[in-house]
Amino acid sequence: MPKKVDVSSEVLKDMYEKQELTSFQIAEKIGCCQATIWKRLKEFKIKPRLPGVKRVDISKKELSNLYLKKKFSTWKIERKTGIPRSTIHRKLREFKIESRDLATANTIYPKKDFSGNLNEKYYLIGFRIGDLRVRKKYNNSKTICVACGTTIKEQVDLIRGLFEKYGRVWFKKNKEKTNIEAYLNESFNFLLSKSPPIKLLKAEKKFFPFLAGFIDAEGSIGIYNKRARFSLGNYDWKLLFFIHKKLNDYGIKCNKPFSDKRKGKLNNEGYKYNENYWHLRVEQKNYLLKLLNKIKPHIKHEKKIKSLEKAIINIKDRNGI
Repeated sequence: MPKKVDVSSEVLKDMYEKQELTSFQIAEKIGCCQATIWKRLKEFKIKPRLPGVKRVDISKKELSNLYLKKKFSTWKIERKTGIPRSTIHRKLREFKIESRDLATANTIYPKKDFSGNLNEKYYLIGFRIGDLRVRKKYNNSKTICVACGTTIKEQVDLIRGLFEKYGRVWFKKNKEKTNIEAYLNESFNFLLSKSPPIKLLKAEKKFFPFLAGFIDAEGSIGIYNKRARFSLGNYDWKLLFFIHKKLNDYGIKCNKPFSDKRKGKLNNEGYKYNENYWHLRVEQKNYLLKLLNKIKPHIKHEKKIKSLEKAIINIKDRNGI
């Protein structure tokens, strides 16, 4: 049932003629639509103001605040200030306030710039290569979409924790898995590339955050036959050989990656594997302990944090520490 608008002719006349409020502003104050206000003006025989009588004074500071900071549309600025849109557009040009492009103007959910923290950046690159699909929403979009599907609750929690401070994170759960999408701004362009930035990762301060992100996506840490184990798997054999070399450079001895030679074989769903899957393992306890201590400050996956702590305790117990 429509809401009854109870406003006297005296109140409406005061708001419209003395206060010089627009029909939009009056409707907003009373809580009805603009059409109802026009109807009441006609019923009470209150003459509409002539064009050009509306307020036209607005400072550059006020307009910048409304248009750029609060991101009001020119329609909303007209409703708020009573200044016609044509005048708003003229003032934008006069004050040399750059018009927002379509992508920015149509942004519904606020997005924040990436922090710039290098540990976080290279962790995200590692995690992206291991487990995320990243694309622009459309060719000229300023929105970066980060997507993933998982059956693991901790993975859902991790992705939420990584991105919800920067933009909207959307979830859809079905019987088998949860699909997740995060909507970020262009400060996350560094996630668009599918290839690891090998040259940049030669620095230790970038390599281990990257490796931790990759491990949170593709790695396994556990206790098997009462011995701590670590393995890392991926189809990108070049990346695994690079990681193997860097670990050995940092005194963490490990054997070369090996393939399970699954190319051409059928998976459980009846599809052929297009590539071989590669594995990298660190098994000797003292080298494994060194690796775990290196990645410990950067690991974020709740399940892997617990597994890492158990693996460290296992190694120390075996060493009698």
